[in-house]
Amino acid sequence: MHRFEATKVILRHIGDRPIVSNLGPTTDELWHAQDRARNFYTWGSMGLCSSMALGMALSCSETVVALDGDGSLLMNLGTLASIGRENPKNLIIIVWDNEEWGQTGHQASHTAFGTSLDQVAIGCGIKNTAIVHGEDELEKAFCHALESPGPWLILAKIEETEHLPYAPIEPELTLHRFRSTFEQSQSNPLTEPWVNSSKTV
Repeated sequence: MHRFEATKVILRHIGDRPIVSNLGPTTDELWHAQDRARNFYTWGSMGLCSSMALGMALSCSETVVALDGDGSLLMNLGTLASIGRENPKNLIIIVWDNEEWGQTGHQASHTAFGTSLDQVAIGCGIKNTAIVHGEDELEKAFCHALESPGPWLILAKIEETEHLPYAPIEPELTLHRFRSTFEQSQSNPLTEPWVNSSKTV
């Protein structure tokens, strides 16, 4: 299974739900598959994709989907413990597991040597996990996760392929566009007016 085709599977069922995408090819391929205002593309933040998705899930009632990578998640395994502790019902973490750091020379990651991120998630208190190896399995697991209380971690085994061109994304525009899709509410930290305030404290 290739990440780009798997990303299209997710987009077929995502509806208007927000997506947080890991840096690099994950973000590039999401942009090429379908650029949406509800895509939160990340750059320069390796290891933080699922952490940001957790914060969003705790700040709204919508189901938030993270498209993370095995290498990035290995850099911040504490996020799985935080997810297990907070236990958000509206969070789905999809981990594209190619068993390597594809952008830095294709060095084998820990998952190529026996680390099972789904088992790590279970040990952190995330009870809903699945391992998928093909698009049909991914589609079935993702649709089930959308209909069931989370948090979920879906470990999707993929094969690395040639990277698509870089997506022409401006981080500030991404943030503004993404944030504007949430309803304005004092109870929603994602849209608090102080975010853009120039007032000093």
